Amino acid sequence: MLIRFFKNNNPSYFFILPLFALVFWVAAFVAPSSINASHSTLLFDVCAKYVNALPLVGVVVSFLLIIGGSFLINFVVNENEIVERKTFLPALFYALSMSNSPAMLMFHPSMVANLFIIFAVHKLFSSYRRTTAFSEVFDAGFLLSLASLFYFPSIILFPLLGFGLLIFRAFHLREWLVSFIGVLVPYCFVFAYYFWNDILGSYWFDKLAYFVYHERPSFDFSATYYLLLVSSGIVVLLSFTKLAGSILLGSQKTKKNLLFVIWFFLFCVGSLFLAPELSSPYFSVLAIPFTFFSVNYFYHLKKEGWGEIIFLFFIASILINDFAKYF
Repeated sequence: MLIRFFKNNNPSYFFILPLFALVFWVAAFVAPSSINASHSTLLFDVCAKYVNALPLVGVVVSFLLIIGGSFLINFVVNENEIVERKTFLPALFYALSMSNSPAMLMFHPSMVANLFIIFAVHKLFSSYRRTTAFSEVFDAGFLLSLASLFYFPSIILFPLLGFGLLIFRAFHLREWLVSFIGVLVPYCFVFAYYFWNDILGSYWFDKLAYFVYHERPSFDFSATYYLLLVSSGIVVLLSFTKLAGSILLGSQKTKKNLLFVIWFFLFCVGSLFLAPELSSPYFSVLAIPFTFFSVNYFYHLKKEGWGEIIFLFFIASILINDFAKYF
């Protein structure tokens, strides 16, 4: 029922989706939590200082960022022919993926970084078949660089620019150089700021090297979170069964987009090895490729009843994980 409902692209969904997502955020609004901003990057430090002073405002901002990201990824999917017709499923899956545990129902760095990453992916998609794409590749590099200044492990996505250029573009050395310049520009300003204030050494060790050299804790997830991982894993595995068919039978642009999404997914998995800890907020970057895969699967699923059962199991696992600690 829900899959069929959101499969269309009715403007009323822009009002319905926030109300639907609010169900998962009730606990966060009732009991807002403060965030841990230790070892966070420069741009997130600035935001966290104000958010921690007013936790409820932080929850409101976080919720709006999730809804905004849902609408943005919905635009990217529909604009770039990930599926044949316009649908509201991308917004639905992204909102659910970013609301799947209590630790994600608060302001965290990967939440902000995801917005810049989605924009960057859209810019790379948009470069396809353009005569020149200097502005697109510069913007993609610049946006990924900004994402890493909110959440440093997303720096591992920088090579994705090269894969995107190889998939969507014929080789043009100037486009590669322009994308590299886009990556460098934000860091030039950051290093200049820290150098001017004579704290460049502390920035390197506390903000950058920490993510590489610190010891990560072992997995310590609750039983309800493992249930969520199982339901998410089922969706991903089933999505891959449809992915091959979409790559073989889809349009040339769809094929290239989905091939890029596969590489994107692999790089997102790689970012987990730089995460400061193995907790749910740092899995947030996976919500973007998860959304692409899920939409491709559920949109093309012929047995809608089977799809509804899988989807309801996914929703149930999120609700159980979000509210289990209150029972």
